[in-house]
Amino acid sequence: MQSEPGCGSVVRICDAGPRAPSVLAVPYAGGSAQSFFAWKPLLEGRVSLWALELPGRGRCFGQPMPPSLVALAQGLAHTLHAHGVQPDLVFGHSLGALISFELLRAMRAQGRGLPAAALMTGRIAPSKPTAFGLPRFTRGDLIDYLRDLGGTPDSVLHNDAVIDMMLPVLQGDLELIASHEHRSAAPLDLDLAVAGGFDDRRVPMDGLLAWQQAFSGDFSLHMFPGGHFFIEEDRPAVAELLCGLAGRAALRSEAA
Repeated sequence: MQSEPGCGSVVRICDAGPRAPSVLAVPYAGGSAQSFFAWKPLLEGRVSLWALELPGRGRCFGQPMPPSLVALAQGLAHTLHAHGVQPDLVFGHSLGALISFELLRAMRAQGRGLPAAALMTGRIAPSKPTAFGLPRFTRGDLIDYLRDLGGTPDSVLHNDAVIDMMLPVLQGDLELIASHEHRSAAPLDLDLAVAGGFDDRRVPMDGLLAWQQAFSGDFSLHMFPGGHFFIEEDRPAVAELLCGLAGRAALRSEAA
């Protein structure tokens, strides 16, 4: 059962057994836990993968989104504890990276054990200012935004029913980003890997490198061909990186 302060839920994507490295994946804006089932064939038998389900989608459809990203992270930390999920590594892309960062801070503040490592992709460091988009999206704005990011098939962009369903979820996610204010705090004591796409104009190299200021463990940078959704364009290569990082994180967890 989920504890009262919690929000969202946790979905098991694949289970590689108790001795396998464990990964918690956090969805990008407009995404859900369902987004990570496409990764299952690449990870099955190698890592145990959990995915967070955010409020307002999937099994949490109808659950209200907390008023801020910090409040969301605090609720998700309670939910992870209630489900007994203790990953070796947290993986977040785009908005998922920002949620992952605040989730790690919330876990530390609540006295929870931290993962040994994190993989943040497709997102500049929280300390870097970002000029973020429109306060409200029309349908046309949403289609233009998704087309600019890449990774969304034209069949989806021209499907009015799908766009109508996506609009309130994506709008709410983008408002979380736009309203978020970074707060200085002590670095998180875990290893960090960051990754970006060579053609992602929204996430320049200096924005990726700035992540290391917020962590005190080992740091590594990885670049892939593609744009903002390089994690889908080159999913097998990103999956290899994820498995390698998770394996090292599991060894660090055992040694701690």
